[in-house]
Amino acid sequence: MLSTDPSLPDALRDAPDALSSTPDGGSTAAVPRAPSAPRVTRVAVERPSRFGAPVRVRTSDGLLAARIVSRDGTRAEVALVAGGAMLLGGDAVVIAVRVDAGCTLTLTDVGGTVAYDCDGRECRWDADVRLGQGACLTWAGLPFVVADGADVRRTTTARLGSDARLTLRETVVLGRSGERGGRITLRTDIADDVGPILVEELTAAGDRPVPGVLGGHLVIDTLTAVRGAGPGSPGMTMHLLPGNAFAWQQVHGHVGPESPGDAVTLRLERGGTLTRWLGPATHLSPLEPDPSEDR
Repeated sequence: MLSTDPSLPDALRDAPDALSSTPDGGSTAAVPRAPSAPRVTRVAVERPSRFGAPVRVRTSDGLLAARIVSRDGTRAEVALVAGGAMLLGGDAVVIAVRVDAGCTLTLTDVGGTVAYDCDGRECRWDADVRLGQGACLTWAGLPFVVADGADVRRTTTARLGSDARLTLRETVVLGRSGERGGRITLRTDIADDVGPILVEELTAAGDRPVPGVLGGHLVIDTLTAVRGAGPGSPGMTMHLLPGNAFAWQQVHGHVGPESPGDAVTLRLERGGTLTRWLGPATHLSPLEPDPSEDR
């Protein structure tokens, strides 16, 4: 069966809607898909079927394989593991995450990702997140490296139920050692039942730097922490399309006292924060997700 929800990204809308699980919530082999369809990595956390049982975790594998690390009555941790060399020109990584009301999911990466020289072909990384009422997702991704000659479009789309919480860290590195890096477009679209919370698009190219965007920095480290509101909350949003991280805080927000190091923290109009650090190397970044966010 194909997904037909018009709100989904194109890569997900055209993909088979298949999940596999064992009766106790463990994963099995991925369901075969037509060669023309994107291979979707799916992770779904569902409430226990009976009192005292652990949450059910349903998965299917795409270019990334999903492996259950742990689970209890309300929480699960799942690791995402690359199934081979990626990203190459024409590759499409598609990740669909669903968390039921009241459940908590922690996603971890096993190894970072490198987007290689694509010989003029674009590659994609699309994540679609759906959180139920009071659900929580923490996803602190490892570095995403854009090598010379790579052309990447990376999108994150999230829909939050009432009081759902999302903590997301994305670290992008332009170039491997000795490289200037290729091109990447980062788009984030987060909304809840009231409306948009954060809409941002940022394009960076290590081989064609634009004044006022990154300067001489090679690392873009972003930590986003937002919460879904209930009906009746103000319908304000923050649109960042596209531009200079330092100009954003002057026009739309401010550097809060909690800003770590020389990072910039933006307070979004509907609540939540976006903290961004630009620098020369990932190990110098001061950003870390707050472990209390998923409690």
